[in-house]
Amino acid sequence: MITQPFKAAGAFLKALPLIASKELRLFILAPLLANFLLIALIYMVAFSYFQDILNWAMGFLPDWLSFISWLLDLIFGAVIAVLLFYSFSIGVNILAAPFMAFLAEKVEEKTTGKVFDERLTASVILAVIGRSLQREMQKVLYFVPRFLLLLVLSFIPLVNVIAPVLLLLFSAWMLALQYMDYAFDNNKVSFYEMRMALRTQPLLCWTFGGIVMVSLTIPLFNLFVMPIAVVAATLLWVSIFRVENGDFSALLNSHNGMK
Repeated sequence: MITQPFKAAGAFLKALPLIASKELRLFILAPLLANFLLIALIYMVAFSYFQDILNWAMGFLPDWLSFISWLLDLIFGAVIAVLLFYSFSIGVNILAAPFMAFLAEKVEEKTTGKVFDERLTASVILAVIGRSLQREMQKVLYFVPRFLLLLVLSFIPLVNVIAPVLLLLFSAWMLALQYMDYAFDNNKVSFYEMRMALRTQPLLCWTFGGIVMVSLTIPLFNLFVMPIAVVAATLLWVSIFRVENGDFSALLNSHNGMK
């Protein structure tokens, strides 16, 4: 477990030269454009509406809690920022999902020699698009109730003190889930099986998600975060989670049996 954060960081370092390779440039353009649109929309909404939304939320604060208004201001600010981020990122990820699925395929082909489909025919492209959209909806259904629960906890006195920490960990987990999913899905691993596999590597997932979160705050570099994260996640799939015989369920069962 101690080595898990180093594996996550190492995957990002290995992803950087791969991003610049000729074979991947075509598949990076669409995620890059989607990421550019995401950042632009977040900044536009943040500057236009963030303070108004924060003032509205603080209006529900009872007078007797005014002595900790600074703390609640931070909590509400964090919750609203996360909500705005996910509201836009869900839409952009749905739009970019098929392209990122192809990018993950090409990375795995380049690093392992495995061939998914030799030709990108119309039927192959449509199948990937349909599968990617279905998978994105699974992520939305997984994310929304858990985020709403954390949102409710942020309004409960005393409990709301740890709400920002829980939101931070959950955000890192969701980012790991989001970007690692493409390689898992390409290899026909179900959404449930993927989550169970990632739960065996918690520090790796939190580190991966944390790196993505920090990278998104760096101007200009944040435009490249989406394709870099997809490449890094695919490298982690290849080095840690990939099963040669394809029997992923058997691997999970054997891991659970050793616990």
